[in-house]
Amino acid sequence: MQTDQPQGLWIGPDGQSRPVRVKGGPLFDWFHGIRRGQSRELSGSKADLARAYASAVWAYRCIKLRADAVAGVPLILLDRSGEPINEHPLLTLLRDVNPATMNLGDLLRATEAAYNIWGVAYWLKVFGGRNGDGRRVRWLVWLNPQTVEPVVDAEQGITSYRQTVGTRTREFGPEEMIVFRNFDPLDDLGGLSPLSVALSEINAELNAARFVAAFFANDARPAGLLTSDQPLHDTDIERTRVWWQRLFRGAGNKWKTGIVGGGLRWQTITFPPTDLALRDLRAEDRRAICAAFGVPSALAGAWEAATYATAREQKASFYEDTIIPQLEYLAEVLNWSLLPHYPDLVARGARLAWDLDSIAALRESATDKAQRLAMLFETGLVTRNEVRAGLGMPLLPEEEDGFVFELQGGADAAGRAQEPPSRDGEETTVTVPPDGAKSLRDELKRWERFAVRRVRAGKALRPFESAVIPPALWSRISEALGRAETVEDVRRIFDEVEAMTGEADDQDA
Repeated sequence: MQTDQPQGLWIGPDGQSRPVRVKGGPLFDWFHGIRRGQSRELSGSKADLARAYASAVWAYRCIKLRADAVAGVPLILLDRSGEPINEHPLLTLLRDVNPATMNLGDLLRATEAAYNIWGVAYWLKVFGGRNGDGRRVRWLVWLNPQTVEPVVDAEQGITSYRQTVGTRTREFGPEEMIVFRNFDPLDDLGGLSPLSVALSEINAELNAARFVAAFFANDARPAGLLTSDQPLHDTDIERTRVWWQRLFRGAGNKWKTGIVGGGLRWQTITFPPTDLALRDLRAEDRRAICAAFGVPSALAGAWEAATYATAREQKASFYEDTIIPQLEYLAEVLNWSLLPHYPDLVARGARLAWDLDSIAALRESATDKAQRLAMLFETGLVTRNEVRAGLGMPLLPEEEDGFVFELQGGADAAGRAQEPPSRDGEETTVTVPPDGAKSLRDELKRWERFAVRRVRAGKALRPFESAVIPPALWSRISEALGRAETVEDVRRIFDEVEAMTGEADDQDA
């Protein structure tokens, strides 16, 4: 009998005992850790980190999201004034970084993935020698961090980078390399792997997945023992074991009914899966994995963590808090490593940057843009034609254009806004668009409640901020409230305003 098999001790009614193999299999082995000599825990080695990326669903998804997001933002070249440079040998290089293996999108995806798996990413600059220009970069080649090690001198720091592939070894000078490195407080010359930070949670997630797989591969029931009060011979034990496995082993045989004789009873020796709360434990591990990579869990696959209303905000947060800072770091490294090879760009103060305006997740929706422009118009900050231009609508004739207070209060021949009458005893009418009448009334009620509370508490009235009330009307109410001393004064002011706006509505009708 093999030593790594689960062992039990059979004690018969006569007091005699003998070792037997208990009912178990893969589930029993993994749950109780019997095969510790064959541990499948992933370590922080480069090979195991690569295996973690290839086997852990949530880690793979987070890294893939980051890599695709980085590769999806266009890389552009700007001059000192911020104007784009559309043609240059550097742009030609970036459009076709390495014809033999990958384009710029592939290179950026591999770079971001390597950065998150191992904490470092390496590019090799291949120099061309045409026309005597031996220092012009011809190609950019991605090097697998599993094959690269920095060669370090105690005084000089990194003196070269050694790549080992099989039996072949090559060394490259620091000037030939572009290195992207995540800060590591324990290694000044290396990089901290984000994947290794979440390795405990990844191992827990993998072990939970193996446990579930082993549960169904075993018999979809908790491991246990068949016990009997009667003595059994070895042949009876083996026959019962074979019959039990044939009838119940495997997910396809779950929940079958078995009938046994001879006083046999089933005794469960492990916790049922529901008692293990795997669902809650795995959800917590997944949240930790997502947090390590700066990815909202809803984007990685926890759809229950987002609603339609919050999904867009989470995606925007992913770009603003995770991707854009990473893009800025990548641009800094590229400017420091590539631009010195192009003196004309250095003289022009040029720099590589990312076209952040192209990120769809950060663009305004049509509804948001319309609401923003409407608010700016109602507060008197933009004209009607500026709003229409922002919405892509045809412009109105000049006589129909203007600010909101000009359109409501009228304008003189020079186009200057006329001051609305504000002296006591004079009647003032306010033109209110039909679709804005209800919003205006609601806003006035809110202002009235605000003013009543302040006066009742004996406090001075503060300016009331509103994007709905026309500036002319706002000024008149504010002036009147400045003279109010009692709650009745406040209510009388707003009653007059309500009558005035109601009259305007009747005239419009």
